[in-house]
Amino acid sequence: MLIIFISLCILSVGSYFTWFSRYNIPAHLELAFIFTKYLVPIFLVDEISNFDSDTLDLYKNILTLGAAFYLLGLIMGNFVPLVKVKYFSWQVMSEAEYSARVEKITKYFFYFGVAGFLISYAVMGYVPMFASDPLNAKFFRGPYQAPYMRVAVLFRAANYVMYSLPPILFIIWYQFRKKIYLFYLIIVVFLIATTLTRGNILMGFLIALGVICAYRKALFKYYMISLIFIFSLGSISFYLIGLLFHNDLLISMYDKESIFETIALGAPDVLDHLSFLKAFTNNPIYTYGRTFYGGLIPGHYQWNPSVWSLMVTNPNDDVNDITSGGLRLPLPLWGYVSFSWVGVVGLSFVSGLINGYLIKAIKKMLRESDNLLIITMVILLYVNIYSQFVSFYIFSMYAFPVFIFMAFYMFRFKWK
Repeated sequence: MLIIFISLCILSVGSYFTWFSRYNIPAHLELAFIFTKYLVPIFLVDEISNFDSDTLDLYKNILTLGAAFYLLGLIMGNFVPLVKVKYFSWQVMSEAEYSARVEKITKYFFYFGVAGFLISYAVMGYVPMFASDPLNAKFFRGPYQAPYMRVAVLFRAANYVMYSLPPILFIIWYQFRKKIYLFYLIIVVFLIATTLTRGNILMGFLIALGVICAYRKALFKYYMISLIFIFSLGSISFYLIGLLFHNDLLISMYDKESIFETIALGAPDVLDHLSFLKAFTNNPIYTYGRTFYGGLIPGHYQWNPSVWSLMVTNPNDDVNDITSGGLRLPLPLWGYVSFSWVGVVGLSFVSGLINGYLIKAIKKMLRESDNLLIITMVILLYVNIYSQFVSFYIFSMYAFPVFIFMAFYMFRFKWK
């Protein structure tokens, strides 16, 4: 169990080996998530003891080999020479000009996001948080699918805009003390909450708080301590929402015999990994890289990583009836189901190599400015854009709205 835990930790926070800094916010968030995602299920609830030894040994070997080559690639990527170009807006504009530009763009995105949500809910005729079956409403399953399809493009676009706004709004409010942005932030958080998407509510705040606490060194230790509590609370958020709104369906999702079992149910990653691997070994049909591009094809395409992972785990069920957005599988496991052991080594190494190089680029940009807003944009560049290339093996068409969103902050567009 310890080897499995260590391997999962390397895959989650291995970037500390090349970026041991207060500004490595993504790794800090993953470090805190390790408590609910891995430590509780493996050691405090012991979910893995219910699986047979063959599955456990295979899982351990895949993770160990993958973690080793991911770490090797990460370290080697740090030694690849950077391409020396300056093309981001904050590199070619004055700080005052860039700050004014960010404020203007953020207002436009806020108006679009709010209008998109309100129009979508009006056309759909329901709000996921207040629906009679909130889980099916969240994933637009069953009777909730047809109304959603009428506004799918608008709702998705508004979603991705709103998910991306909180850290920017928070930093603008904090740095310039303009109350209107705090008001915008409250509206954005409420609208995101209505979708029942837990992570997106937290992540924006945690990224912004992480940047502020890293900027003000004295606050950083309190930030790290608070993260474990926040992520534990996040894993039982559906249960808390169920209590708040007296929704028995949400409450019934959780086993309330112990607090650790409740937390584990809210972050079932290890259980999902093993269930998936056991199902795959019973019918080992390798993807040969088709899931690399499957996420770029609209609809429930069978090689979409989210769809395919659910199909493997639930071979006798219609994926349209499963209330899940897919499984969060670790990098080496994707390598194994793609090209067997060659995939474990190859995908892990290449992903680590890309990450090591991009982290080197991010560190260089952070050394060039001490402006809080610019630092935030550099961190968001890594979180929203660079991380997509690191996870090239599960690339999704839903990354493109985020790319477009970030492009307005990253580049200057001149219209003639």
